[in-house]
Amino acid sequence: MFKFIKKLVFPSLYQALLITFIFTILILIGTLTPLPQKIDAPGSDKWHHFIAFALLTYPMAASHKRLGIAVFIFGICLGASIEIIQPYVNRFGDIMDFRADVIGVCIGYSCGLISNKYNKQY
Repeated sequence: MFKFIKKLVFPSLYQALLITFIFTILILIGTLTPLPQKIDAPGSDKWHHFIAFALLTYPMAASHKRLGIAVFIFGICLGASIEIIQPYVNRFGDIMDFRADVIGVCIGYSCGLISNKYNKQY
């Protein structure tokens, strides 16, 4: 059981790439799927943005520091692109969503670097 948890916390490069790809697809589906009608629920999805983008950046930062920087930049660009595209797919583009994306990217990347450093020690 400990090995399974260790693989989740300290993924290999291949696992990190796969997890990052899967989360990218899930984020794109979740944020760009057209809604039948616009839902006016301000503030309710900020935690979703934060968690999704933290999970996007963590695996790569935890497994490979240099590629983690690339995913850090990719995450910020992805968040900005999504907020620009959303008004065209019957959704709201919101600067506060982008802020939650950026904070999620920063926290996920930071936690990944800490995890990477911890893994290198043991």
